[in-house]
Amino acid sequence: MKKLIFSILPAFLFAFISCMNMSSGSGENGSVRVVLPGSGRATYTYSKNNAGKFIVRLYNDDFDQTEEGAVGGVIEFGDLEPGKYTATAEAWNAGENILEGSGSTEITVRAGETTDCNIAMILEGQNAYCSKYMLIPDSGGNMYAYDYLTCTEKKNWPCNSFPCLYFAESNDGSIYYVKQNYNSSLDIYDNYYTWKYNFNTDKAESAIVVQNINAGFFDGCYDSTTDIYWVIREAVDSNNLSSYTLCLYKDGSGYNTGIIRNGFGNCAIRGENLYYSFGNDSIGYATFDYTTRDGSANPITTKTLADFGVSGTITDMAVLEDGTVAVLVRSVGVGTETEGFGNMSLKDKDTVYSRGALVLLSSDLSKVEKVIGWTDSPRTISATGEDKENPVKKWTSITAYIPEYAERNSHFYGPVKIVAIRPKELVIADCGANFVLPDYDGKKNGKMYAHNRLMTVNLRNFAIGCKKEFSESELKFKDLMISGGSTDSYTIQASSSYNACETEK
Repeated sequence: MKKLIFSILPAFLFAFISCMNMSSGSGENGSVRVVLPGSGRATYTYSKNNAGKFIVRLYNDDFDQTEEGAVGGVIEFGDLEPGKYTATAEAWNAGENILEGSGSTEITVRAGETTDCNIAMILEGQNAYCSKYMLIPDSGGNMYAYDYLTCTEKKNWPCNSFPCLYFAESNDGSIYYVKQNYNSSLDIYDNYYTWKYNFNTDKAESAIVVQNINAGFFDGCYDSTTDIYWVIREAVDSNNLSSYTLCLYKDGSGYNTGIIRNGFGNCAIRGENLYYSFGNDSIGYATFDYTTRDGSANPITTKTLADFGVSGTITDMAVLEDGTVAVLVRSVGVGTETEGFGNMSLKDKDTVYSRGALVLLSSDLSKVEKVIGWTDSPRTISATGEDKENPVKKWTSITAYIPEYAERNSHFYGPVKIVAIRPKELVIADCGANFVLPDYDGKKNGKMYAHNRLMTVNLRNFAIGCKKEFSESELKFKDLMISGGSTDSYTIQASSSYNACETEK
């Protein structure tokens, strides 16, 4: 997997952040002491010209703390429950706000001890794109910006009036989005506008007309290499019939790509490379020249999800710094792998799908580099006991393509969107469900546990982690509902009390 691994030359080994071993205490909890570069006790040679600010995060399912320190300083994490933790570190050039290096490691904290650890930090490209925020949609179409480090809400854009769509973060941390204008004189929503929101001024700084409301289906994507926010639409002919042409817009100017596709979904752009999904399960690759206007694209190849070894619906795409194409696949449904559950009825012997994958492809789509988080095989969920009071058909089991409880932090339930791109890490909004069938002897209904969580994917070792779990009352990415059953007495009922990020008890 050459595309996702740095060429490790001596100059690229940035530093070791050291967790020094201190004298053991007698308490039940443990601690971690992080010695930052520049200290005499640090275990490497360091040049202070590289970075002046260090951000260290220590977390597991029950603990999450982020601390900031300077050259030569010390960061301490104390009163830690014994167990496994993940430590991540970032080195920043504070003056120029450039990420210089990053790394992560797994730590085991023991009672009464301070744990030894080393975090190898690899030098990042100075122009590497690095999200400061996580841009999250909810089930109602509202959009939220959460601070990456603290996981706290920074801003929200309600959609109940003047909807905001197709968010992306730019190199400078501003937020691009498309907003539909309300024409009060006609009492309709008409034109779409591209805005750029600045967190420092708390204002949207520009508004450019993209197209009128009859323009077809949209998506928006940001190219960090050119600092261009593109809006792409599927335009139809005057009779809304067969001519489905993909058109690109920037700064209000339209570019006819010459690509004819029906059922456009998502797009991703890096330089002259254009990637687009269509028909739910297909992805196309083309190169285009945006110095010209008409027929400027050169379609090269198309692939389907079957070529990747997965099935379902493509929900989002991104092009990573090294050119790798990241594709999200969501496979959620009852009986079929369609999007969502809706008001479908769950019946005895049904097959339930609640899974997904992150598929990493080569830049020319010629090969699959990695499939991450996919549930390959089903498990059977069985009802327990027998209803002896009512002579009715009993639940027995359902076949479910969903993660086992023990696998819930290493698999997806249903990826919705890539909400942040960090050097060597993606943050993905994941939404799906787990199921428990009825217990007849105990007269207990079955339950559906909805999961709304932010998952991280480490692009060095491809490990999946849970960054944050939202309750449905707090934020839900999709409406998950299911009804029915073999009797009116034993129905599958929605519940959000189970936390998919918790350590299994």
